[in-house]
Amino acid sequence: MRILPRSVVMYAAALCVVFNASLGHRLHAQSTSARTITKSTGARLGRFSFFGAASGGALALGYYFVSEKGRNAGGCRPFSCAMPFLTLSGALSGLFIGSELNAQRRAETPRAGANFAFTISEGGVLSAPNAFDVRDSLIAVVSDSGAQLLSATTAPKALRRRAAGLSNLRQVVIVPRSGALILGTGTALWEASLVSGPATRIGDGPIDALASSEDAVMSASGKRLQLLRGTGATVRTDTLTMATAITALTYDATNHAWWIGTDSTLVQVTLTDAGLRAGQVLRLPAAARNIAVSADWVAVALGDEGIIAWKRDAFVTSAPTPVRLVHEPRFAYDLAFLDGTLFVAGGVDGLYRLSLSPTPQVLGSSRQFPFATTVRAEGGAIWVGDRIRKAVIRVTP
Repeated sequence: MRILPRSVVMYAAALCVVFNASLGHRLHAQSTSARTITKSTGARLGRFSFFGAASGGALALGYYFVSEKGRNAGGCRPFSCAMPFLTLSGALSGLFIGSELNAQRRAETPRAGANFAFTISEGGVLSAPNAFDVRDSLIAVVSDSGAQLLSATTAPKALRRRAAGLSNLRQVVIVPRSGALILGTGTALWEASLVSGPATRIGDGPIDALASSEDAVMSASGKRLQLLRGTGATVRTDTLTMATAITALTYDATNHAWWIGTDSTLVQVTLTDAGLRAGQVLRLPAAARNIAVSADWVAVALGDEGIIAWKRDAFVTSAPTPVRLVHEPRFAYDLAFLDGTLFVAGGVDGLYRLSLSPTPQVLGSSRQFPFATTVRAEGGAIWVGDRIRKAVIRVTP
């Protein structure tokens, strides 16, 4: 069957674009893996246009031979028609693909620091995690599909579901000494065994924040703090009402205290013989989303206001001076310390690695996490909750 020469030209033009796109993406992948970010945009666009033009010219030569060296070319001659047409279309498609890949490259390139590629392994969860806690060899996760346990190993595995029937799960913590799983929902606080059995209601009201120590759990509902120690008939309850609504909690094992975050303050709370007592008050420029502590630092994630942190030795003064890091990431969801380095869950910006001393700076970030919202440090590893991947991911820094 004889193919019309003009049809050959159109087929060749389409092949030119497809070939150029495939080649462009391959070159882009190679340059990305090699971290060749310093190459100029103009040189890259020129390279893609050159390969496009070369592929168009090669296809025009193919057309020359398909048309029996122009004898069956009809109205479109190989060199006066096909060659300029295919070469120009190849160059333009190369320019377009190069521009698109440059835009993608700019979006993926960290705005500050290095581009990290961590060693990761992930454990799939029922749906996008709302919160999770890691203690020793266990991970407790809550999502819109319920609560479940995973193994906190180098390759996390799903173990079992817990507290079936509960809905609107917001918070979860593990209390190691009692082996209890504490769950916060939009209506109440619940306790369940890590092994088996039903959940028991131990508190009323929507749970806005939750934290645990080795043998106690603190919950927040509105302005009200509640500390529970012990289980069953031996449980002891202490309460404290703050001036404004509570948005974040964490336990500080360094000085055996609790840090309470509100919309404008960070308050240290300790347990005394008389009950809970509020101590040092630090001002926040925005509402606390999450709090992290290390042996040297106390840091708070402030959403679009970035990170604020205080060095512990500055607490000897009545008004310690904090350090701040803003704009990177654009939204700080959560944070955790590992070996003195601060890791921040930055949502669509991925996982950030920061240094606070001697001055706060971004060391780098990783886009391996499409939407990182939760981060924990345990067992020498970082654990990240990703809403898009629907997984809890173990990160080896």
